[in-house]
Amino acid sequence: MTAALQTAVKPTWRQRVLRLLPWHRRLALLACFGVFSWALSGMLHPLMSALQPRPAAFMPPAVALALDGLQAPGAVLQQAGIAQVQALRLLMLDGQPWYQARLQGQSQPRYWHARTGAPADLASAHAEVLARHYLGTQEPLAYTGNLEQFNAEYAYINRLLPAARVDTQRDNGLRVYVDLYQDRLGTLVDTPKAIYSQLFLWLHSFRWLDAAGPLRPALMMLLLAATLAACTLGAGMFIARRKARSTLHKLHGYWGIGIVLSTLLFVFSGAWHLLHKLDKAPAPLDVQAQFNSADLPAAPTANWLLDGESLHKLSLLQLDGRPVWRLQGMRYGKPALRYLGADGSALDDLAPLRYAQQRFATYAGKLGLETPATITLQRQFDHDYGFVFKRLPVLKASYADDQNTALFVDPLDGALAAVVDDTDRAEGFSFAYLHKWDFLSALGKPLKDGFVTLLALAHVLLVIGGLWLWRRRRAT
Repeated sequence: MTAALQTAVKPTWRQRVLRLLPWHRRLALLACFGVFSWALSGMLHPLMSALQPRPAAFMPPAVALALDGLQAPGAVLQQAGIAQVQALRLLMLDGQPWYQARLQGQSQPRYWHARTGAPADLASAHAEVLARHYLGTQEPLAYTGNLEQFNAEYAYINRLLPAARVDTQRDNGLRVYVDLYQDRLGTLVDTPKAIYSQLFLWLHSFRWLDAAGPLRPALMMLLLAATLAACTLGAGMFIARRKARSTLHKLHGYWGIGIVLSTLLFVFSGAWHLLHKLDKAPAPLDVQAQFNSADLPAAPTANWLLDGESLHKLSLLQLDGRPVWRLQGMRYGKPALRYLGADGSALDDLAPLRYAQQRFATYAGKLGLETPATITLQRQFDHDYGFVFKRLPVLKASYADDQNTALFVDPLDGALAAVVDDTDRAEGFSFAYLHKWDFLSALGKPLKDGFVTLLALAHVLLVIGGLWLWRRRRAT
């Protein structure tokens, strides 16, 4: 008899699920903070992209170098009392040739006239020339300083440091960030973009908690876990409940079940992205070369050029433990790249490959990698080396280790642009396709952005509806 009574009162699975309703409410209240922050900032992202200021030019200026009457760079540096430099190149400013050097411990470059050896403070003039080139205007500009660290306005995604800031006088407060050592554009920022970027970092990445250290990722993981649990319980109760209590409850249930898959995808990919960044070992620091002024006795001359060759870039790099010149320009209408010794003597055709091998060996040794299987020149972004890494073209070395590691090096300054392995590829695929919904890119950017924005809005409305139900219940 007792066993029969116990069997008769045993709750059904529907009743057991519905008993969890209070936990759904509690977890949803906790999760709504994260959903509001992430959904609203997710709606900001397409707006930021659409309002991003566009440069008039994307490539650095190509100005033919004048090689007549130059002094030897070693003599110019020794006269200035400088025994070593980390980088040196020849460039043209206002029709005059200048040696630009990077000194150890100094982020801002130094300049000397290549014919007279006279020093000059040209950082501001150089930055303004580059800014006018990228803006495609001759408007008044003002150099406002050299940035040595990333900040909320000039974020890590821009990659290039140090960066010179140049301000315009436009009503929108447009400013230009440029790399003085390679003449590259960092980014353009106006006041609306700066505001949206700050809001995005605060709402989406919780950067307001940076000073709290591990508390920031811990809070984000807590909110993600609460969102996952609230969605799972909500879906379970939608299935278990035969009839909704009210029309609003019914609408809330159908609305939630309609977007629950997208919510779970956002939560899963966002959590993986966060944990992956925490677990990712820092990349080796860039290795800076050191060139002795005494090892640079020869002045560049027109005799260094081949028939039909014009020179746009002349810079020092380290090869086989000694300084060599890299010449970049055009020859008979095609891009030309050659390496010369410090005295102007021609090097063999394998010099560019040896330079790549030696740069990769430096970084690979710090990562415990051996000889690369292949070394190639990459001119476009792809799934391995995406737009987030900024620099192009890059040298790519592929390794046959357990993780199929690939290293990417910027050939201009030898910086390590990226380290990518199989775990990065898997997480990158998840973030691109499950979080940013890149599989919709085939429809075109406007349609993709519009769909993702509507999806984010749907999450905001779901949370508002849930809060209304919770408030109405508390009032009764």
